[in-house]
Amino acid sequence: MTGKPIFFATSTLFLSLLLVGCQSATGSLPDSASRNSTDLEFAEETCRTDPLYSASGEPDVLYAEMNECVRAQKFDRAVFLYALAGSYTWFDANRIGTQYAKMAHGKCLGEAFAQLSEKQVSQFWEHIRATMQDPGKKSMICGKVKQAGMPTHSIDYMRVEKSSGAPAKPREQYQWEAAVDNYLLCK
Repeated sequence: MTGKPIFFATSTLFLSLLLVGCQSATGSLPDSASRNSTDLEFAEETCRTDPLYSASGEPDVLYAEMNECVRAQKFDRAVFLYALAGSYTWFDANRIGTQYAKMAHGKCLGEAFAQLSEKQVSQFWEHIRATMQDPGKKSMICGKVKQAGMPTHSIDYMRVEKSSGAPAKPREQYQWEAAVDNYLLCK
């Protein structure tokens, strides 16, 4: 195999790995086409501009803000929000350890994407793919997500039966970093 078949086979393999690790997929790169920056650029208008979020950020709020960044074509910031929210839901699903929680992880992202057009989702997936294939940008995303910290929000949104949902405990710090590494394929 040479040329296009190898490219498509490689792309398909990477997409499969991305789906397994990030529970994600692909699509055009209008945001980065106009920039040559090696650093992630964050949105300045409809997206928050602070570099990190508090660990108490609820995943649904982060996903809603991600959508605003996608609509504004601020894809670099949207990728960070996607990575942070997804890492939070992945960590929460692993802490609970039920099939329902694992399904809730995917459902959160699916509900967020349902609010976007097919074209927006396609463009965003392409930007996620390009970011995660660039070792420098991937490393930066992994570092920023870890720096944002282990979530402190209630995990009740992942339970079939709602309870008083205790936030993450300090002893779970190693699980947080392992969840980020696993979800974003950082290592």
